[in-house]
Amino acid sequence: MGPESILLQVVRGGREGTYRFDCPTCMESVEKRADRKIVALLVSAGVDVAGRGASGTSELFEESDADVDDPRGSLPSGPSFSIDDVIDFHFKLQDDRYIQEFLATQ
Repeated sequence: MGPESILLQVVRGGREGTYRFDCPTCMESVEKRADRKIVALLVSAGVDVAGRGASGTSELFEESDADVDDPRGSLPSGPSFSIDDVIDFHFKLQDDRYIQEFLATQ
């Protein structure tokens, strides 16, 4: 299922919303809530936001004055984690020898 199969609607300045799609197996319509992280993930994957004004996606992710600091702290320095990193990590998790060698060094 591609991003064009998902309908994303946001409210409250992009803070939350819903997304809908037709299940490819049973063909029934599925609707789920989307918090801010899900909205960001769907938009980054290429899902269009229904009813978005001309201001674009940058407005969706602007912080409001009511937001509190992230309890996890600031982001570490270094390059962003890419989809290639996820794929590489997936294959490393499938390699028992790699995991044994990694655990032996810890």
